[in-house]
Amino acid sequence: MFLSRYLPCPDCGESVVRDSAEAHSCDPGRRADYLMFGLREEVSAFEARFEEYVRSPVGRFEAWMAARDVRRTV
Repeated sequence: MFLSRYLPCPDCGESVVRDSAEAHSCDPGRRADYLMFGLREEVSAFEARFEEYVRSPVGRFEAWMAARDVRRTV
């Protein structure tokens, strides 16, 4: 079977030459993007739940209170 010369880094997803995998260091920005990509469905579900909450009576009241508190401190 043919083995690729490259393999993905398990921490950041970057293609790394198999022979130099030990020398690879992850770029923090790429690692964050890779982790967020893996969590995309959870992030999407959170956003939907948050929007639903903000539209509820309790959420609208809390948003109003937060805006009022910010205006008072300025």
